[in-house]
This record gives sequence, C-alpha cells and structure tokens, in this order.
Amino acid sequence: MNGSTGVVAERQPGGILGRLARDRRGNTLAMMAIALIPLVGMAGSAIDTARVYYVKVRLQQACDAGVLAGRKFMDGTDFNTNAQRQAQAFFANNFKTGMMGSQSPSFVPVRTVENQVAGTASATVPMTLMKMAGFAPVTVSVACEAKLEIPNLDIMFVLDTTGSMADTNPGDSANKITGLRNAVINFYDTVESAKKSGTQVRYGAVPYSSNVNVGLLLKPEWVADKWTYQSRIPDGTTTSTSTTTDNADYVWYKWSGWTRQSGNSGQRNWRGSNENCVAPANTYGEQWKSDPWQPAPNNEYTQYTTARANGSTYWASISNGVCTIYENWYDNVVQTRTDYYKRNPNKGKKTTTTTTVYNWQYRPVEYDVRPLKGNGQTVSGGKISVQVGDNHKFRDVSWNAVSACIEERQTVKQDTYPTIPTAAYDLDVDMIPTSDPATQWKPWLPELVYARQDINNWQTQTITTSANYTNIGDYNANGNRLAYCPSPAQRMQMVNRGNLVSFVNTLTVGGATHHDIGFLWGLRLMSPTGLFASDNVAPGGSQISRHLIFMTDGQTDTSRQVYEAYGLSALDQRRTSGMPTDTQQNTIVANRLSALCDVARRKNITVWVIAFGTTLSPMLSNCASDGRAFEASNTAQLNNAFSNIAAQIAKLRVSR
Repeated sequence: MNGSTGVVAERQPGGILGRLARDRRGNTLAMMAIALIPLVGMAGSAIDTARVYYVKVRLQQACDAGVLAGRKFMDGTDFNTNAQRQAQAFFANNFKTGMMGSQSPSFVPVRTVENQVAGTASATVPMTLMKMAGFAPVTVSVACEAKLEIPNLDIMFVLDTTGSMADTNPGDSANKITGLRNAVINFYDTVESAKKSGTQVRYGAVPYSSNVNVGLLLKPEWVADKWTYQSRIPDGTTTSTSTTTDNADYVWYKWSGWTRQSGNSGQRNWRGSNENCVAPANTYGEQWKSDPWQPAPNNEYTQYTTARANGSTYWASISNGVCTIYENWYDNVVQTRTDYYKRNPNKGKKTTTTTTVYNWQYRPVEYDVRPLKGNGQTVSGGKISVQVGDNHKFRDVSWNAVSACIEERQTVKQDTYPTIPTAAYDLDVDMIPTSDPATQWKPWLPELVYARQDINNWQTQTITTSANYTNIGDYNANGNRLAYCPSPAQRMQMVNRGNLVSFVNTLTVGGATHHDIGFLWGLRLMSPTGLFASDNVAPGGSQISRHLIFMTDGQTDTSRQVYEAYGLSALDQRRTSGMPTDTQQNTIVANRLSALCDVARRKNITVWVIAFGTTLSPMLSNCASDGRAFEASNTAQLNNAFSNIAAQIAKLRVSR
C-alpha cells in the first residue's frame, strides 16, 4: 500500500512463534529464577559457616574458663570432686545449651602429668540453609589447658602454735596442729607444681605463742653481754640450835593396811585447755573415827580406825602439747585399819638439832650472759652457772635450740600505736643493733626468773626472806605454760619437700597468744632492707613478690603471769606504767599488731590472714591485704584457704 510518506510496511516471516523468539521482554524473570539457586547456596554457606565459627569461639572461651576454674580449685595437686565440679560449672556458665542451635555440648577436664588442668570440649552445630543442599551437622572440637605459673616468691609462714592448737575443731578427726601441717605441705605442692625453670621460691617460718625462738638466728654482736632479770641472790644464812626430849610413853611401829568395807571409787580424765591447763579445786574429804586403845600381848596396844571418804582430787598434766585433767573420785568409801603401838624405848632421850636457814633477796639481778652467745658467726648457745638453787646451790642455766627465745630490745610504755615511736626499737623492723644494749636482744632465761612473792599475789619491792618462791622455769616444767618457747624459726631459704615435712612435723604447741611478736619477727626475717637483707634478694636483681601468711586459731590472750618477750610483765612492766591488767596487755598487743600490719603494707608485702577455728575479728581482717582474709572452721576449710592463697599467689593463665 502506498502512503503519502512513501514507506511500505514489510511482513516478517515465521508467524507468532518467530515473533516470540525474537521478543526478549520476558526473559529477565526466567534468568533471575535460574540464578537464585547458586545465590541461596552461597548465602546459606556464609550464614552456617559464621554460626560454626561463633560456636567454636564460644566453645574455646568456655573451655578456657572451665580449666582455669578447675586449676584454681585444685586442692594442692589433687584434682578432686569439688575442682571438677567447679570446672564443669564454669564451662556451663560460659556455653549455654542450645547456643546458636548447637547440640550435645561436652566438656572433659583432666589433670595433667604436670599437675595442671587440661580439657577438651565439643558441640554439634546443625545446618540451616545448607541443610537443603544435603549438608550434615558439623561437630566442633577445641582443646584448652590452664597453668599456674609463679614469679620469684618469698613466702613467710607466721604460725600460731599456742596450746589450743592441740585441740580438735568440731567435726574434725584430728587436732588443729595436724591440720595445719597438712595444709602447709599442700600449699607447698601447689606452688612447686607451678614453678617455672629459673624461678626462685623461698620459704621462711615463725612459729609463735607468747614468744618466738629466734636466738640462734642472731649474730653474737646483736645480743647483749649483760642483762637484768627478775631473780634472787643469796643473802646470808642463820643457824639455830634446839634440844628436845622424847617423853612419849608409846610409839607407833606398824599397821595392818587399809581394808575396804564398802563404797565405790575410780579415776577418769578429759582434755583440758592447753592455754590454761589448771585442775579444778579438790572436793575430797575424809571422816575418821578411832576406837580406844586396847592392850595387847608383849606390852603392845592396838587401835581400830575407820575412815570414810567422799569427793574428788584433781591434777593436770601436759604431755606432747596435750592438756589432760585427771580425777580420782570417791563415793562413800569406808576403809578400816589397825595400828600397833609399843612402849617407847627412847623415853627421856634428849636430841640436839642444828638448823641452817638460807636467806634470799628477791629483786632485779644483772647477769653476764656472754657465755650463751658462742664464738661463731651466729649465736650457738651455751650455759652459765648461777647461784639461785635452793639452799644457795648453783644451777646450770642453758640457752640452746630448744629454748632460744629472746627478750626484746628497748620499747615504750603506751597502749595505742597510731604511729611507731622512734624510741620503740623493738618495733623497728630494720634497725641493725649497735653497741648500745638498748638496741640489742637478750637471752630468755626462765630458770633465772622468780615470782615475788606468789604467782597470784605479786609484790614489786625487794623482799628478803628464807622462803623459796616459785621459779618460773620449774613451774613451766611441771606442766604449766608460764614460760613457753615454741619451735625454732626458720630464715628465708629454698627448701625441698622433705625438709618442709620434717619442719612442720616437729612443731610443738603451748603457751598463750601474743600475735605481735610472731608478726614482728616474720617481717624481720623477710624484709629486704633489714637484718637479713642478704637472704632476701633474687637472682640477677630481679623482682620478688613477698607474701606473709599469718595463721591463728585464737584472739589475743596474754597474762601478766607469763614470762614472755618483754620479761615477766607483772614485775618488769616494760610496756606499762605500773602493774598491768590482762585486758590492758591484750589491748597493747592488738594495737602493736595493727601498727606492724601497716609496716608490712609500706614494704609492699602482701599479708594473708587465716582465722582457724576462731572468728575473723576486725583486728585480723584489717591486718590482711584487700581480699586476703579467710575464716576456716575446720581442717578442710583451712586446707582450702591455703590452696586458694597458693592459687592467687601464682599467676593462673591459659597455656593453650
């Protein structure tokens, strides 16, 4: 057809199918549908891979937390039930069941041959989008290990070994000193298992009660040549002569022995307080009845006697650090006997008797104690012969490894210690003694020290008398503990397990609780700037982490009757103006301890405090460094406290 434009329409061949083949307007949708399949696969792979990665990361974190907790709660080198339970709990808290759809989480912690804790953990992660492509669930596994590693360490044990340590806490099967021995050894095992090659770990120890046994650790020039003790000296004798005449018609010469007629009696015993081992007052009493004398053959006479007994007699004894109270009891016990008399063959005989009375002056006496120091680089001990025995006899007084307690150097008379006075040389941890005796220590010699006039009735003035007042050393030997010297202290040194076991097994118990003297000498022995500074350096001048572990089973308990590091306080009165009361002394000791705890903090010494079978009082709690105070009511808790301290002293880390 012709138009005005001159353009002729052209018919295309192929019909409708051809037109569709040449028409691309609907192809985009089909192409997108085909391309969507690989795109979905790629997205699903990315999502499921991310889920698997996330689960593995969290699984590793949980595994690490579990082994860290397990190692921290180990009892020394024992990966016990509690430690395993703690490991599982920490794992479970860090990896919740069903996290990111995971299934069947598993955690298995074990102790390694190096006494550390290793673990393996796994979980199954099901696929989501990839599941449509036929992919199976993925099992994720990780491994972990926790190690305790330590820096150079100085560890000072300041251990209460007072008499009450022989007691047994409720629920325990062994006494407290046995529990302490085991806890110290477990502590050692924990620290040693964490020690790296080249690391220096040293231990020192100060067992204490009312004094400390440190005399043989001192240099001879640190000990005074002379010292004054509350003692006695001979003050002459008086002789008297008397004559007596024997006017008795008859004299007793034998008896039949007692025969029980009725009643019951027996003996029983029980544990007493080791710090106050005193028997109750006797209640025993007798009623006697004697028949008239009856003539007998050979100019003899007989008498029939009946005795009835009721009540009890008591006595106390300390053996191997254990106080036992004994009782003999009588319940209406009736006994009879027959006495025999005969005519006195010496009637009218005169006898002349001469009696010598030995007089004493009880007063402060200065003694030369140089023979007790020895000639070595450190004090070796010795003995002196002094005229203090009954009847003016000489007796040997020894100062040796068993009895090398000390009297402290110059102190001040005050109750509170907001700061340590300059004149309180005894509280100066680092002062090196000079030639001035005020800066030196003195031997502790209870065999020289006497009561004046009675243990329970003190007189401070000089007394001249023929009476033999109580000698403190003899009184102590009879089972009392007014003059007790604990086991020897140990300087800071590297020790093996056998040596430490031997040391703790020889710890003895006895005496009252004077916290300040134990803490003071713990600081002295570990101070890097004091008397024993040469002990307290690390190889190559490297850093040392210093820790003082202060364990006590009781509150402050002093007595003016006790001969301790400040003499016989009832008479010496070195820390008080006048006769002290026990309450005043307790206050002084507690406040001095607090002042010494401040000294430890200034020296960057970490103080750990354990109250064993006693209350963690504010005094003890405040002495400890932040978060370093523990209360243990039984042996198991004591062991846990020592284990926790060891774990915190060591650096707990994830090793893989």
